[in-house]
Amino acid sequence: MNRFYLADKTLRLLAAQVNLNGTFRHICSFKNTNLPLIFVLEVERASSGTLFTIVIGDEKHSLTVCDPDQDTRWVLADFIESIANGRIDTAEPPTPRVIAESVDCGQLLDPNQQAQLRQLVRKGGSLKLDVGLDEAIDLAVHRALSGEGITAILSTGDNCPRTQCFTTYGDDQHSFNRLVQSLDHLAMSLAHTALAA
Repeated sequence: MNRFYLADKTLRLLAAQVNLNGTFRHICSFKNTNLPLIFVLEVERASSGTLFTIVIGDEKHSLTVCDPDQDTRWVLADFIESIANGRIDTAEPPTPRVIAESVDCGQLLDPNQQAQLRQLVRKGGSLKLDVGLDEAIDLAVHRALSGEGITAILSTGDNCPRTQCFTTYGDDQHSFNRLVQSLDHLAMSLAHTALAA
């Protein structure tokens, strides 16, 4: 069972760092504990591929990614999590990663929920959505009176709440798309946490 997973902030950093040369230090925590995991990522890019070296304590692990079509940050994230969870020497395959791009509006929301969301964008208000995960997502939308646009707050979780807040300007379709995108990201972070548990 996975105890360690990379937080969303670390995943965002990795997405940028896989395209750079250099040495990067990361501090992450184990799930439900205060134990930090400190690792150093060394990136060496070349025309034939990219060499990643992960240094944790006195251990050093290397990974070379040669396929430019692969989403390198996810390959690297799986590799780091495998090291941290002790699977690197057992050849146990990593838990399949749920990627935010794989969830679209049709999969996340049923037609009734999509209609409720469109109404929320048009009129404003609040809504509780059950997207099939352990916890429902609470939404509050404020409709801008002076023009087109919304301010939205999305929240989920009691013990370890996750919240997103944004303001977007544009027509109702643009606001709806932005709200669905935020729902996708929040749902993916919940799914990732559930997989890591």
